[in-house]
Amino acid sequence: MVESDTSKLPKEELANLKNYASGLLKTVREPLLVLTVNQNVVAYNANFEKKFKISEKEEGVSVFNFNQKQLDTAEFREILKELQNGEKSISDRIVALHFSENTKKKFSVNASLLSLPATNPLILISFKRLKSTGRLSRQEKVFNRIVDNILSNAPAAICILRGPEHTFEVANENYLKLIGNRNIIGKTVKEALPEVGNQGFIDLLDTVYSTGEPYIGNELAINLQDKKGEFKNSFLNFVYEPTRNKKGKIDGVFVHAIDVTEQVLARKKIEENEDRLKEVIDAVPAIIWITNDQGESTFLNKNWYSYTGQKVEAAKVFGWLETIHPEDYDGAKTSFLEAQKERKPYSSTFRLQSAKGDYRWVMDKGSPRFDANGEYEGMIGTVIDVHDEKIKENLVREKEHRMQGIVKEATVATAIYTGIDMNIELANDAMLKLWGKDTSVIGKRLAQALPELDGQPFLELLRNVYRTGETYWGKEDKVDLLIDGEMQTGFYNFTYKPLRDKNGEIYGILNMAIDVTESVKSKMLLKESEFHFRQMADLMPGMVSKTDARGNDIYFNKNWLDFTGQASESLKKIGWVEFIHPDEKQTYLEAWENCLDTGCDLEMQLRLKNKEGKYIWHLSRCEAVKEDDGSIKMWIAANTEIDKIKEEEKRKEEFLKMVSHELKTPVTSIKGYVQLLLSLLKKQGEAEASNLPLKPSLERINHQVSRLTRLISEILDLSRIRENQLELKKEEFNLNELVAETIQDINYTNTQHKIDLESEVQAMVVADRDRIGQVIINLIINAIKYSPGSLNINVKIVKKASDKIKVIIKDYGIGISTENHKKIFKRFYRVGVKSEETYSGFGIGLYLANEIMERHNGEIEVKSKLGEGSEFSFILDAAQITS
Repeated sequence: MVESDTSKLPKEELANLKNYASGLLKTVREPLLVLTVNQNVVAYNANFEKKFKISEKEEGVSVFNFNQKQLDTAEFREILKELQNGEKSISDRIVALHFSENTKKKFSVNASLLSLPATNPLILISFKRLKSTGRLSRQEKVFNRIVDNILSNAPAAICILRGPEHTFEVANENYLKLIGNRNIIGKTVKEALPEVGNQGFIDLLDTVYSTGEPYIGNELAINLQDKKGEFKNSFLNFVYEPTRNKKGKIDGVFVHAIDVTEQVLARKKIEENEDRLKEVIDAVPAIIWITNDQGESTFLNKNWYSYTGQKVEAAKVFGWLETIHPEDYDGAKTSFLEAQKERKPYSSTFRLQSAKGDYRWVMDKGSPRFDANGEYEGMIGTVIDVHDEKIKENLVREKEHRMQGIVKEATVATAIYTGIDMNIELANDAMLKLWGKDTSVIGKRLAQALPELDGQPFLELLRNVYRTGETYWGKEDKVDLLIDGEMQTGFYNFTYKPLRDKNGEIYGILNMAIDVTESVKSKMLLKESEFHFRQMADLMPGMVSKTDARGNDIYFNKNWLDFTGQASESLKKIGWVEFIHPDEKQTYLEAWENCLDTGCDLEMQLRLKNKEGKYIWHLSRCEAVKEDDGSIKMWIAANTEIDKIKEEEKRKEEFLKMVSHELKTPVTSIKGYVQLLLSLLKKQGEAEASNLPLKPSLERINHQVSRLTRLISEILDLSRIRENQLELKKEEFNLNELVAETIQDINYTNTQHKIDLESEVQAMVVADRDRIGQVIINLIINAIKYSPGSLNINVKIVKKASDKIKVIIKDYGIGISTENHKKIFKRFYRVGVKSEETYSGFGIGLYLANEIMERHNGEIEVKSKLGEGSEFSFILDAAQITS
């Protein structure tokens, strides 16, 4: 808009304008201001001069600089802009004008564009001071007082913003409390709340103001300053509703907000609990049902039976389906059975017969349940009444359009009772829905409209507030209400606020309520779930504990406390790691740190000190409980006593060690005598003994003694490995030659199997030649032993990398199942077979081979499928590899 000076007009034209304006001013009694089309002051009458306290004559100046910029407001600029854009006249436009630094007065403004002959048009503007509240009718005063009480005492934060710059016009106490009790009236949102500038709320207000579309925000985060200037995060449910003037044009935004920080934080805490608990909490409405893994109904809460009127026996298994409308029966049943079969979330909408015999639309939702081992247990779900509401009636009298809209659109349940009998004078839709009633209760006594309140404390509380004038604040109070013919229990935060007339006498009570049933039930379920978890953990035979995602102890079951003799808090402070034997403690801590970083499971045998100071062997297992996104939620650990098993292993090893030592001496003597006879036979001459099979027989005896000697050595190696005394005598040798010699030795005693050797490279290695030979023998003997139906064994030497060599032994025998691939390298473990005669042995060959390779910094690999043969290979560092 251009702000110009009338001095730029020709003198003759300016004089004509002033003469014409003077004529107009003499005929108008109300305050009148005359402007040029360029918004410069031409003239004003005496009433305008008196009303606006003009101290010095000013004509020809811009209206926005006139009388110390008294008319420079956004609303007044908007009026002139509309006229400039072609609007012929404007009626009853409300504007607030400056009268001092902190004072504004409201006027009703009428403006029109007056075209003149042979000169520029004039803008005529009349001002009418709005009546003060004291001049309102008694009926208007009562209504405004009621609305003022509603705004002041509503548990919600409410304010009204005016104009495109969103200037605060009204704000109740809860809104001021929310923003730290700042002085905001008359200021724009940007001025009063600068911290929200970059949080998106001003953009939302701009959109609502420009489009006329309301905006509903659910649990949106907002960061506000408190009284101390510190920032605080809150969560709000709010509505931005555009307000309109009599012409229907948007002139502001109504803001209604509820602080739901406590509910949001409580829900988030619940969401962080066990997955199973979350499923239960997420599915808690009025009607709850549970099925088993076959889809059969095992539980329906009392609300089901009171809602449908069905008997317990009739509802069992799949009997609940009989209450569904015949036209919806097949679809609902198919949807449920499909979800049950696929173990996926279930949702269906159908008509359900109520206890009254009519059918009402309901939404049935369910979620699959799984136990700690991932086994499907069935489904848990809810049934919610979603029937169309009855036609709403207008509960607020049509007195003032804007204020009526505030009450009507309020999402908080609101009612007003008058007199000691508590007559229902006003109840909005939210309150009627809360009661389960319709508009027919308006005008009735509360006790008559809600007879179920008899025996509950609320009527007496209302009378006490009426008598004493003291406000009552209810927090999570239990209320039983008769809704749709059934008694339903809910929990509410509410206020009973006394209403006073101009003389201070109490004439009624304002009741506002918020339903917090879901939040209260969630808290109750959370406590119950935690109790059941602890109860189950205490009944388990092992010692069960729980830590947070970073390994901090948060729970120990009773067995832990009994074992250590410590109280729960004391054990949390000490930490159960302090009870691990020093020999295993460091190893465990290193493994535990790795699990915390990677999320892997942990399994380890270790000794734990009991309350008598004795160390007991335990098998310790720890597994991560993860969120849907894979992040670790917590750790569950179990320690099971295996002291007797360890003692049994120790006795077995001592027995084998003793047997091996006892056998070694006679076997050595036998081998010595056989070698002596072979030597004498050689000296005597083969010609003399040609008729007797002495040499072959002695060679076979010598070979069998060698096998027995190797077995005894393996048994002794078990003890050496356990005592960490297995020594290696490393030397440089040709690995290809060792493999070929070993195959040749095996062929002497095993003529049935064909062992093929293929060497892609030649390799020199630095290792213990005898130990590597022992590995080769064990792998080839195993291949022969477990290949009764196949006579071919393939041995291959290949290059693994530039400095590594790989020896592969492949058979075509019975194979090994995948789950046994790791087990076969354990001591005394043998793959389960049908005949102990066919596959004899102690189960120590692969264990020794693996230990020998680990001490050479090598590794053993296995590839096998049951029924398809096996491929064992070992990898060594090579000193030299040639083609």
